[in-house]
This record gives sequence, structure tokens and C-alpha cells, in this order.
Amino acid sequence: MISKRKWVAGGVVALGTLVSLQVGAVSTRSFVLDDAASLAEGDLEGVAVHSEGRVTAGVSVRRLELPDVAVAYCLARAPDGATYIGTGNGGKIFRLKGDSVQEFASTGQLLVSALVATGDAVYAGTLPGGRIFKFSTRGSSRPAKKPGPAKEADGGDGSQTEFAKLEGADHVWALAWRPSTQTLFAATGPQGQVFAINRNGDEAVVHDSAASHVMSLALDADGVLYAGTSDDALLLRIASPSDVRVVYDFPGNEVTAIAARDGVVVAAANDFPKSTVSTTATKKTTAVAKKAQKAGKGELWRIGRDGRVERVYKNDSAHFTAVQIGADGTLFAAAGSNGRVYRVAPDRTHATWIDVDERQVLDMDLVSSRPVFVTGDPGAVYRVDAARSQNAQWTSKVLDAKFLSRWGRIDWRATGNIEMQTRSGNTTEPDETWSEWSSKTTQPGPVRSPASRFLQARSFLGSKASLRAVQIYYLPQNQRATVHSVTATIHRPTAAKKAKPKAEASTEYAIEWSVDDPDGDELRFRIKFREERQRQWRDVLEPHEILTERRYTWDTAAIPDGYYVLRVEASDELVNPEVFALRASAESEPVLIDNHAPDIDGLAFRAGEVRGRVRDNLGPIAKLEYAIDGGRWRAFFPSDDLLDTREEQFRFKPDNLSPGSHIIAVRAVDSGGNQTSAELTVGGQALQ
Repeated sequence: MISKRKWVAGGVVALGTLVSLQVGAVSTRSFVLDDAASLAEGDLEGVAVHSEGRVTAGVSVRRLELPDVAVAYCLARAPDGATYIGTGNGGKIFRLKGDSVQEFASTGQLLVSALVATGDAVYAGTLPGGRIFKFSTRGSSRPAKKPGPAKEADGGDGSQTEFAKLEGADHVWALAWRPSTQTLFAATGPQGQVFAINRNGDEAVVHDSAASHVMSLALDADGVLYAGTSDDALLLRIASPSDVRVVYDFPGNEVTAIAARDGVVVAAANDFPKSTVSTTATKKTTAVAKKAQKAGKGELWRIGRDGRVERVYKNDSAHFTAVQIGADGTLFAAAGSNGRVYRVAPDRTHATWIDVDERQVLDMDLVSSRPVFVTGDPGAVYRVDAARSQNAQWTSKVLDAKFLSRWGRIDWRATGNIEMQTRSGNTTEPDETWSEWSSKTTQPGPVRSPASRFLQARSFLGSKASLRAVQIYYLPQNQRATVHSVTATIHRPTAAKKAKPKAEASTEYAIEWSVDDPDGDELRFRIKFREERQRQWRDVLEPHEILTERRYTWDTAAIPDGYYVLRVEASDELVNPEVFALRASAESEPVLIDNHAPDIDGLAFRAGEVRGRVRDNLGPIAKLEYAIDGGRWRAFFPSDDLLDTREEQFRFKPDNLSPGSHIIAVRAVDSGGNQTSAELTVGGQALQ
């Protein structure tokens, strides 16, 4: 997002998303990135973006390859320091020791979706099929044998067994180990159950929820189990099968991750566009899993020791896949849609802490002595070094000037050592057609990239540097407006409610037109007219009139009757120097201007008939009517029954004339709506 501020000498002032030094004109404009949202939209390599709007060198990360792994979905840290990583689509488990990654075991399933490591074993939940496998970690670091179709003995040296097949479950979403009772808990779907499995593999349902899936589990220091559900996004506290209560009903539709520490519980509540976790994974999919779906919105909620529930962080562009609590209360949240990890301090300030190329950070352990996290799309494991990155690099999002632009000066506000460079191109995503990165500069100055539509800035930060704002000036190429749909209709003022509209025609015409204005300039309009058979244009407006509205009321009282063509011209001269100003125009279809009523002459009454003639300058005559003694108007036709010329003869016999004297009125209306009337008095004897 471009910040809603304009940079001026001595500070900033609220203005708008796209800043222009001359408001409303295609003049010098600028991109301003000076808040956390705009600074975090780009690529972050070894940098952190803080909520108060600054970029600093962040932690350093090292990527360790997981060959042929589509998704590294979960991890578990063993007491000996080894990290076990569950993956898909081959259902393999890898072991990380130091910087060495080796295949530890294979479950033969599609995805290892949950892991727990105890002192002597690793438990792996899988999908589909709702199975839990147990792998021994005693006595060897050699890779385990491949599992067979039947159970194997649970010996040492990495041997494996199918520990449990959970009745009615197809997805095992989370596992939790309670050492005091040697109990393994499993969160499952699609029946929304929590299972307890003892050391012998005997299972029992400790909670059968109304949700379709229980997505997450966490145990507090007292061994009390917390569970998060899908559908209604409930956080449950399960003290025993008979003691289950709802801690909180969160907004959204899924509590994906839970962490508990020192009496504090943190829940990640996500709001997805639609529920997707109930889709059974098949081998035709690429790891159908709760953490690898379309991006949702994520919120972090903290439940304190006193039971107070507070939202501490919200992200409308990413959902959360894992959450942890540090010893000092700092929260870490992994995002499943933008490859990032967020850090929330106890004072609620937050930062985009880690950014990697993979789309999903799916699980993490960032609070131990050797932090690590895993990713999906594709699968990888990362080591995190506590020291500040020595290669901190911030790259802005692609900045869109909308049109071909000349780049001006690049400015920034920062402390410490900063190097800046730019590149430009004409495609929405940088490719081989873009320019190379410009040479680095340590001082604000001219952008050293060619004119184009798109631009990116890149900054290299020293270990103590802090970048707070970047502003890049540019001049877009002026764009011509397009005028179309010019019309003119008789302007009839709205009649008062319940009042009869006036019958007489108006000499005012409403001229209207549409304009497509690509760069949003303020436009000046000029209107001209000509009789359709002539070539000379005449001005509708006075020379001093400046029309900016896209409508004009034209009084045609002094215009001879006839057909006229209107031309509307649009110019952006009000906001551009004459040399840059552009004009465009469009013409209307011929418009009938008819302000004069027809004439009725020769009106007479002979042999019981009313006779006469009506003539109009333009015609045709549109309607003929008569009325007797002020009564209602009745239509009649001309002598040839056709109203198709500007002159019509008529003769008609009035209906229902009673004996006596009468006044007969005749009214004629032309096609322009102009009307005239005439009357004659007839005596009773003549009617006989």
C-alpha cells in the first residue's frame, strides 16, 4: 500500500494514496512508502519491518534443502536437540541435527500432518486414513526402515510401528504429549474428535465436538488440554472427558494453532473465504491440508492468567499456521500465504520478522536455543541465527505509475548506512525486459533507471541502519481524454408534486456527454454548434465561460428552427502547460431545434364539419385535437389520415353536438412539442 501522506519540508501532512505536488494535474507525482504496511509489501531479505514504520536489519536465515519434498508440514524438537520434520506428498520424516538433514523414516502415507517427540520416540499423525505411527529414537541416528503393511516390533534403533488407527478419523491434525500420564492426544476430523492414546496404543475419545474438525492442541504446565475447532472457531479447555468448557468463541471459522506458557494461552483464529479442511486428501492432490489453502485473515488472541481474552494482532492479508510464546511473552506467528513470520512484542508492537521465498511457513520452533522453521510450496527447513543479518536487503513492491513516466529524484529518511538502487520496466512483474539494477548510491538524488511505467527500489542496510521512508518522484506522460455520447434533449423542469405539467414546449436543451479520462485531470469543455448542412461552427459558450461540468443547459430561443450538430471538446489545459495540454472532441447526431408553433388558418364550420389547415416551419404535424365548450380534448386525423408532413388539411364532424351555441377549439402540436390553438363559435340552428 502506498502511504496516505505527502512528504513536505519539515515533516508529513495527510493527503492521499498517490501524491501529486499539483493536486488534480498530471504534474510531478511521487510514491511515498513510509508506514509498516507499505514498507512490508515488498521482499524482505534479512530485514524486519516494524509496526511503527521502520525497516532494520533482522535475523539471518539459512535454507537447508529437503530434496523432492513438496511441503514440510510440521516439526517436533526432541530432548536431545534433534528436530524431526513431517512432509508430503510422500509421507516421509526427516531428522535435522546441526545442519545435516537426513531421511529418518517413511510412513507410506500421503502427508505427515503432526509430530511429537518424546525422550525415546517420535509419534507421527498422518492423512488420509487417521493413522498414528511410532518411531523409536533409541540408540541410533541411522535412517529407520521403511514401514511394512503389518505392524513391526517396537524395538530400538529407529524401528517403527503403526501405533494407532483412530476409528472414524481420516485426518490427524495435531498431537500433544502429556509426560505425567504417558498419554498422547490427537485432534482429528472429519468428526471433530479428540482422542487419548496410552503407551499401549489403546485409544479413547475424550471429547466429541460439534465441529467437523479439531485443528489444534496444546497442553499447559498443569497438563490441561486446550483444543481449537473449525467451523465456529472455538477454543476448548479439556480437563477431563466430563470437564470440557468453551474458553472463547472467536471470529472466523478456524482455530488453527494454540500455544500455552506460564499460565498464558495464545490462539490463532483464522477466517477463510470458505471451509476447505473437510476435503479428503487423495493421492491426486498435492498435500491437501489445513495450512496450505487459499489465503485467509488471521488474528492472534491472548488469554491471560486472569481469563481476560484480548486480540493482540490482526492481519487481513495472511492466515496463521503456527504460534509460539517466548519466555518474555513475545509471540511468533507463522503465515500460510506469504511466506512470513510475524513477531508481536509484549507491548503489542509488531514486526514482519522473517520473509522467505516459499509461499507458506507451516511450523516453527523459534523460542529454543537453535530456532528453526519449515515451509511449503516448496518444502524446506530454515535455520535462524540470532545475530543481525549482514546481508540485510529491502526491496519495495513494484510501483505502478499507470503510464509511461520520467523518473525524478529518489529521497529517503534513514539513520545508519543505507545504499539504494532502482530498476524499471513495463511489465507488472520484473523479467528480462526490465533494466538492470542501477549503481548503488548512498545519497538521495536522481533515479538512474530508464523511463517506463513500473519501478522498484532496493536498499541495503547496515547492521545499525534504520530506514523509515522512501519517496520517488515521477512525471507521467499526459493522457488524452475521450469524449463520447453527446446528446441534447429538451430541458423540462420537474413539475411540482400533484401539479399539472405545463403544456408549452421549452426552448432549453440539456446537452450531456460522457468522458473517459485515464489520468483524472480536471477538464475544461467547450461546446459548438452548426446547422447540419453548414460547415461553420458557432460557440454555445461565451469566450470567458469556463465549463468543467459534464452537462450544460442551452437556451435556443434565438436559434432558427432546424437540425443542428453539437460538438463537445475536452481539454486538460487547466492543469497542464500549453505545450503539454491535450484536446479531444466528439459530435452529436443531428438534433432538432423547433421552438415555433404551427399556424392554424382557414378555420370554418360548414355543413356540420370543421374545416381548416395547419402549417409548421419544420413539421411534421404530430397531433390534432379538438374540444367542445372547454371539455376534454379529442384526437382527430387530417384529411388523408396521415400525420406525416409540415402542412395538413383537415375536416371533421364533431361528435355529440347538441342544439344551441358552442365554442369549438382546435389544437395542433408539431414534432418539437410546440402547440397552437384556434377556435370558432357555431350557432345552434347551423347544427341542424
